[in-house]
Order: sequence, then C-alpha cells, then structure tokens
Amino acid sequence: MTMAGLGETEAMPMATKAEMFDHAVVVCPDLDASVQAWRKLGFTLTPRGYHTLGSQNHCIMLQRDYLELLHVTAPSPSRQYYWDAQAGGGGCAAMSCKSSDAFETAARLRAGGWHTSEPIEFSRPVSLDDGSQHAATFRVTALDDAPGARYFVCEHRTPELLWRPEWMAHANGAQGIASMFLVVAPALVEAAGRAYAELTGAELTQLSDHVCSLSLDDATLVVSTPQALASATGAAHVQREVPGYAAIRLRTTSLDAARAGWRSAGVPAQDLGPHETLIPAHAAGGVALLFEQQA
Repeated sequence: MTMAGLGETEAMPMATKAEMFDHAVVVCPDLDASVQAWRKLGFTLTPRGYHTLGSQNHCIMLQRDYLELLHVTAPSPSRQYYWDAQAGGGGCAAMSCKSSDAFETAARLRAGGWHTSEPIEFSRPVSLDDGSQHAATFRVTALDDAPGARYFVCEHRTPELLWRPEWMAHANGAQGIASMFLVVAPALVEAAGRAYAELTGAELTQLSDHVCSLSLDDATLVVSTPQALASATGAAHVQREVPGYAAIRLRTTSLDAARAGWRSAGVPAQDLGPHETLIPAHAAGGVALLFEQQA
C-alpha cells in the first residue's frame, strides 16, 4: 500500500505477538438485495446461515480471512450493536482477529484494562455438497470500548466447515483482505492507533498526525481522519464523515478478468491505475472496495 505524501514513519513497539486478521462484518438491512449485489461483484457466497443468536449471514471465504454479510432479524443483547448499525443503514460495522481461545483472550484484555463482553458460544448449520449437515461453532468476545467501530476476537471451533474449496473460488479473483480503513475524529487518530496496537499486539507506524497503520499478519489496519482518507486509500472518491470502516482493500489474482466482469454486469467500477480498481460504497453495501492486482 502506498502512503505517498503522508510524512515520515515512526515505528512503535509491539505489545505482544500480533493477532491474525479474521474477518470484516458488513451489516445488511436487506440481505437478499445484498446477495445479488455482491454476486454481481464477482464473489462466491456461502449458503445462508442461521445463527443460534438470531441473525443470518452469507460469507465470502478468502484464503485466510473472509467478509461476512450479516442481517439481524430482531434486537437482542448480543446483537444490539449490529441491530443499531442496521437501523442506521448498515455498512462495514466491525472487524475481528482470530483467537485460539476466546476465554484466554478475554482474560488477557481485561487484565490490560479493557471492558470485554463475556465470551459467548454460538453456531449455525452448514450444508455440504454431499448432503450432510453440520454445526459450525464459534466463540467470540467483543470490546465495548474499541475506538471507531466494534472490535472482537473469534475462535473458530470448526474451521474446516467454512474454508472449503467450493466457496473460496471467486470470479473476481479475490484472495484476501489487504487493508481495512477506519475513520475516526482528527483528535483521536493516534489514541485509536495505540489502542488497536494494544488490542492486537500489532506494530504501530505513525505516518502523520492524520494517519497511522498497523500490521496484522499479512493485513493492515489504517486509522485515518475523514480528510486524510482519500490520501490513505489513494482514491479521491472514498469518503466517510462519521466514525467507522470506510473501505476495504482486497488482493486479486486477476484484476483484468474482474474488470471485464464488472463491465459486463454494469458495476460502476473506477480504475485508479493499471493495478487497482475502486468499487464505490453504494455498489458494495456501504463500504468502498479497492481491488489490487496481487504480485
């Protein structure tokens, strides 16, 4: 990712070994319409899942991470945050890192002074191509006071039911999430960056007073002001004036094929150069998508 013109970098020390990025949650007020829109973008979606918590989803499974299209059917304590986000129009409302033990992670974060929810376990049935059905099971713990948007950790109890070859091949060539772009108020950029460094153990790089970046394994979290967002993404038309996730950058193995598919489907894609294309937020459920050709 290029951050030209955003100042010299200053490396901050890591608190612990960095967590691995897991997934981004895109809240969808109309899940059926979202399914059509994301398929039009060239994604393969998993069959609809019905959580025991009272929400529904489709997932876009990538090589090591994924996007979750989430719809909440009714408010409840565990789903209230997403219910409120859905009532506000949806969009990318949260990001998650992987955890090998959600209870252990919650205890570590609490010891550091963070207010986490109690870890909860839930599941959804998964139907496989052979006709069998199994319960995909998760444990998650969320941060009540993470800056900008919800942050949580996810322990996958049955990852083999999610990362399956039939769901990981996408017409647009998408392979993984390269960057998440979080917008916060100008006075909160450095504090938010340091908070996520503590939460994730990621290395924080201070790029300027208006942008900072954290490395989460092979993905990057960029915290930016609304005004610096265009420079941070390299796309002048990416805008968000309120706190939250404004854009997601994805790696693709075949940008040319993706561009041809978008032209054929009438997707309003804007080429930013030979190796990157922008899908505006209104065409992707309220979050801009930046597709970059994988080297």
